Amino acid sequence: MHSKKNKRIVKDLAIQRIQWLYKLSINAVRRNDTELARRYVNLILSISRKANVRLPKLIKRSICRNCNIPLIPGATAKVRLRSDGKSSWIIIKCLKCGWIHRYPYKPRKKVQ
Repeated sequence: MHSKKNKRIVKDLAIQRIQWLYKLSINAVRRNDTELARRYVNLILSISRKANVRLPKLIKRSICRNCNIPLIPGATAKVRLRSDGKSSWIIIKCLKCGWIHRYPYKPRKKVQ
């Protein structure tokens, strides 16, 4: 009984800490302190592993998997949209290491 409650509390605290560290990492990138931002991201990843918590999709997709730096459009990332009729992708390129991330998305239908 108590163990389930404790696990839920630990996971909730881990998610709160992850979100807080993510905000700190974004602020560090905006101050041009990439090493501090990378340290914050490494802490985020270790907390998620220790607490066995899945990273929120927004945070997971905005961290470079190669160099562990937050991807901020214009500052550390270049964002493009590509489509070929059937499918469409969001293409994010890390400006620090050149790593390319592709995520599928469904474009909105045009309202007539």
